[in-house]
Amino acid sequence: MKNKKFKEGFTLVEVLIVLGIISILASIAIPSVRGLINRANAIKVVTEMQNVQVAVMNYGIYNPNLEGLTINDLLLEGYLTSQPEYIELDSTNPLEIKIKYTNGTPSATELNNINNNILIDNNTAYLVVKY
Repeated sequence: MKNKKFKEGFTLVEVLIVLGIISILASIAIPSVRGLINRANAIKVVTEMQNVQVAVMNYGIYNPNLEGLTINDLLLEGYLTSQPEYIELDSTNPLEIKIKYTNGTPSATELNNINNNILIDNNTAYLVVKY
């Protein structure tokens, strides 16, 4: 009986071809996934801003004095259940409460593209609650 040698494993050429195919597929997929992640982050921020907007409106129903209102007040009173990230209230004018997004990513323009009610001032996105 002849002793046969079986070649096991892959050749270097086969491995390089597979790596080339994987890198081509990754170069196509990664930008698409990155765009989806950025859009999801923008939608999350818009949703948080809208939640704060609703909380301010509900707070205003039962509390006529809105001057000096903060996110912390909304949390303590139970109008918000969690601290939104990078969102502040400007309540210096109690008849017009501004809900500001203070982080630059996603940009104010990206947020405005998702919700036309979001206003832009000096690259700051904000929603307004008027009384």
